[in-house]
Amino acid sequence: MGDGTVSDGAADRLVASLLKDASRDGGELLLCHVGFDADPCARAAGRPEVTVVDLDTAEVGAPLTGAPVGRVAVLARTLTDLRRAVTLHSLLPKALRTTVLVAGTPQLRHAPLAAASAHVNWRTVQDWRVTRLGEHSWSVEARFSGHMQAGQVLLTAARAFTPGRPDTMPQPVAALAGSGVAHWRPADPNATLADAAGPVPERPAAPGCDLALRTVGEGTGTWSDPDVPAAERPGPGMTDWARFGRPGGRGLGSDLDLSGPQAVPPVDERSVNPVGFTAAPELGIARLTQESGRWHVMLDGVGLAAFAASGCVTDADVARLRALRGISVDWRPAHTGPVAAARVVAGLAAAGIPLTGPDVPAWAAPLLGDRLAGLLGSTTAGELDDDLHRQEHSVELRRCALRTHGSRARWEQLAAAAGLPRPAPPAVSVLLATRRPDMVGFALSQVARQRGVEVEVVLSLHGIPASAPGVAEAVAAFPHPVTVYEAGAGLPFGTVLNEAAARASGAFLTKMDDDDWYGPDHLADQHLALLYTGADLTGTPAEFIYLEQIDMTVQRHWNTETWQNFVAGGTLFMPRNVFADVGGFRPIGLTEDGQLLQAVQQAGGRIYQGHGLGYILRRQPSSGHTWKAPIGNFLDHKTVRQWRGFHPGRLMELDGPL
Repeated sequence: MGDGTVSDGAADRLVASLLKDASRDGGELLLCHVGFDADPCARAAGRPEVTVVDLDTAEVGAPLTGAPVGRVAVLARTLTDLRRAVTLHSLLPKALRTTVLVAGTPQLRHAPLAAASAHVNWRTVQDWRVTRLGEHSWSVEARFSGHMQAGQVLLTAARAFTPGRPDTMPQPVAALAGSGVAHWRPADPNATLADAAGPVPERPAAPGCDLALRTVGEGTGTWSDPDVPAAERPGPGMTDWARFGRPGGRGLGSDLDLSGPQAVPPVDERSVNPVGFTAAPELGIARLTQESGRWHVMLDGVGLAAFAASGCVTDADVARLRALRGISVDWRPAHTGPVAAARVVAGLAAAGIPLTGPDVPAWAAPLLGDRLAGLLGSTTAGELDDDLHRQEHSVELRRCALRTHGSRARWEQLAAAAGLPRPAPPAVSVLLATRRPDMVGFALSQVARQRGVEVEVVLSLHGIPASAPGVAEAVAAFPHPVTVYEAGAGLPFGTVLNEAAARASGAFLTKMDDDDWYGPDHLADQHLALLYTGADLTGTPAEFIYLEQIDMTVQRHWNTETWQNFVAGGTLFMPRNVFADVGGFRPIGLTEDGQLLQAVQQAGGRIYQGHGLGYILRRQPSSGHTWKAPIGNFLDHKTVRQWRGFHPGRLMELDGPL
């Protein structure tokens, strides 16, 4: 199907091809699969040369086999599932040939392009082949003249599916023990794998981890490593209603802490996220309901998606649901268990799928978190008929879910519970240049509104002195660090911005204009988009514009939450190393923003355009604006809505033009 569905026959065809090759080539085949509720490798049963392993249930304390094999194959249902296998890469043995297969990928995901690897044994590679198998399945295969760690090939293949900046998890360095534990730390090749009872293997000249997480089940022993704090979470099947409902089951959950979001495996934000959000959907409101122990999305009696029994939402699931206006959550009957239920809802919310429904039941609200549970009931299905209200609701859901249930958020919570230090908010340096002393106070007020980040401002006074009326007072009232730089009036604007960047100290650089409005989550949203996309530069469109000459606010049509080659110049946001790598702005007075964007693209970087609900561009008379386009350009066929006067959206949190 065109939406990236994993068809029933895709896995069968892939396995049949592997077994045929194994019969022809001889040698042992280690066949691993991940993400399938039913065994996709049943046809390999009884074949002595084939060993089949389900990575989602395998104990991770020891390698799958101690000796090299002829071939290793990793079959993942979706990319989300493949990223869990990445965490377990060290379990795989050496092999002459390694194949990584993904049964279903969304239509919008590009081909897995070959990624570089610095591993010393790559000089023995004989063949690297990427093959499309059917409409949505891909195979990445590597052959070597000598035995090569199959796990390294798995890492390289997985990176080929998710290009961009390195996809690593932050500290604490984690140890994982038990079965199904990769759900708690997807796509972390730096995780240490340990036996379910410990101890954690040490690293060269260093402890093996900072914090361990182990999954426990009936009969799991006590943790044996006194030097490593361990968080315990229920293993597969430990929190389903069928287990709680059997005779004597009422007390089975008494020792499980289900009092907060930390009890729910996190959302893998690099695969389940708002990318591809549809602002004008074609379909109506579907239902999230349950049948046979699994959550399903149904529309007019037709099943659109069936989620894994674990509650894990995948990128392929999200792709199938993008055309929906929204989903109404039916909490009854709750036969999947509380953790799986909360996990499905959190995953859909993180993807920006608009959700609505009745009040969240008492057993689910603590797992979702108060804020997310409240948002689910804050909008009715009828209100989702309005495209703008629907998008605002989606942004609130995705922000909350990603910041509460994303992988990074979950491990910050686990670290804090273990008494480990939490990372500081991202440090952002705002490059703010102006020729108008009367706008300094307004511009700084927009930066002061920002939350969720640590900000500093480099204020470039372009041709005006710091002693100009109002400047000193505005700077003194600003509650964050500010550096004032007097730039000569004759300097090109690009040079002024480069001089400002040289004075900045933040890990991230952003450009804000002196006359535009910014919502309080603008910078935090830009940083969040960098995390869930791996982009090199993010920004927003000028979707909302206030036309000062005629006192009118207009909304323009833009495709948001997508890869683009251009974003609004007043919203550029990037890691400072990206800015340095392309040499910053060109020393010119016009189009310096567009030239920077072009430089990033030509250097192989990727630009992502997030939502436009946290930014309003102020359009003044052309005589006072560096952008000289006539006002009629903003009232053409791309204008989808207009209001008399200044009309900020709800997420701007403004009552009027400050």
